[in-house]
Amino acid sequence: MAAVPGNRVACAGAPAVRRQGGATRFEFAVCVVVFGSLAGVLSCYLLRYRAEAELAGVRYHVAGMRTALAGKAMAAQLAGDTAAVQALVGSNPVKLLRSTPPGYRGEMDRRNDKEIPAGSWFFDRKQRTLVYLFSGNTTFSDMRYARWSFRVESLCLPTNNAKPPGTPGKLSVALHQVDG
Repeated sequence: MAAVPGNRVACAGAPAVRRQGGATRFEFAVCVVVFGSLAGVLSCYLLRYRAEAELAGVRYHVAGMRTALAGKAMAAQLAGDTAAVQALVGSNPVKLLRSTPPGYRGEMDRRNDKEIPAGSWFFDRKQRTLVYLFSGNTTFSDMRYARWSFRVESLCLPTNNAKPPGTPGKLSVALHQVDG
């Protein structure tokens, strides 16, 4: 036997075979399958987190609109201006905000939901509703929302039983969800 550089021993007459340190095709295929599976699971959870974030964002903006509407109604009630409170009914609540929510497309007379991109707000003048179109991803509770609609409606709070009959109730307004 002859000594081969690198402390390998070769048989007489046979060439020395050295295996290179890389991975075989099988090992590479196994890695691709494992990483592909992990990427699939990760993308599924990523879409669910995205849907939850979208839902939380819509709720956040609606809460801001409700707060602005309540402030405007209270200011009108304190001034004794019931006409101003009544004028808020059916109005666009986005106009009460300092800045419009991201994706707000404005007021529209005629609408086709397919023409408006997902993740957008718009005010339907004909139905007097504020609409949000969801992206269609599934949340962690396996809910898939398509759209939510909101309308500013009047509330007539009941009178106190101690008041004489015929006393008008207190007029107020609120932003109600009309579907979803």
